[in-house]
Amino acid sequence: MPMKHLKKGIRVIGFDDGPFKHRQKEDALLVGVMIRTKEYVDGVVSANIAVDGLDVTEKIISLVNRPKYINQVQLIILNSIAFAGFNVADIQKINEETGRPVIAVVRKKPDTDKFRKAAAKLPDFERRLRIIERAGEVKMADLDGKTLYFQSAGITDEDAVMMLKKTRKRSAIPEAVRIAHIIASGIVDGESRGGA
Repeated sequence: MPMKHLKKGIRVIGFDDGPFKHRQKEDALLVGVMIRTKEYVDGVVSANIAVDGLDVTEKIISLVNRPKYINQVQLIILNSIAFAGFNVADIQKINEETGRPVIAVVRKKPDTDKFRKAAAKLPDFERRLRIIERAGEVKMADLDGKTLYFQSAGITDEDAVMMLKKTRKRSAIPEAVRIAHIIASGIVDGESRGGA
């Protein structure tokens, strides 16, 4: 369904991970915040994911597909495809298994060659590389003078940019992701850090 036909109060779930230290922790906190466009928080979900693991895709699918949320969530936004180090989210699989479009956003254009080289040092490199390749090309969105880069699945580029504009407030980062970042860092560090 084209996103422009959805009602103004579209419910978005945004995901981000909490801070972690590679040598001190084996897992990291994943937080999802469901928000009505950019105004009202309707719910929070969380899970632990393995640092440099391969479980973030399944965890996101499981959290979105909960009976309480699956009929309400209309769009999934991720703070990049990389969580907890190199635990890479397969946005195509998330789209396929939830039936919801997925947009992964970053403030700075990622250096994909550098990312691949770092991932090559980890186990299951071929699997990680396939996930990175499936995410597709990194595209740029001009959000009223603020630049954001994104990859997407199950949504056109035009609709993705429109939804990024509709789901942000003051920051370039969509509000659901920004709040997920604040909650995750607040829980892990005892106080929140600035927006994502």
